[in-house]
Amino acid sequence: FAVILPNTTATGAVYLAEKMRKNIKALEIPHVNSTVNPYVTISLGVASVVPEPESCLEMLIEAADRALYQAKATGRDRYVL
Repeated sequence: FAVILPNTTATGAVYLAEKMRKNIKALEIPHVNSTVNPYVTISLGVASVVPEPESCLEMLIEAADRALYQAKATGRDRYVL
């Protein structure tokens, strides 16, 4: 899913991403079929842009997607900006 944060800086988005990650981890929801972690965790891709007339929504989504897959590839349970 996506979280859209209008009027939020990259720093603010990273703060919220880390807060979300910690809150999910603290729930200690069992993840019995996981070979990575016994509890449900989340990985997040964070991207930020200051909109301009030539801004492209697809580029922002692609940047967030790349960051998400980098977070997963570098160990999961983290965010990447």
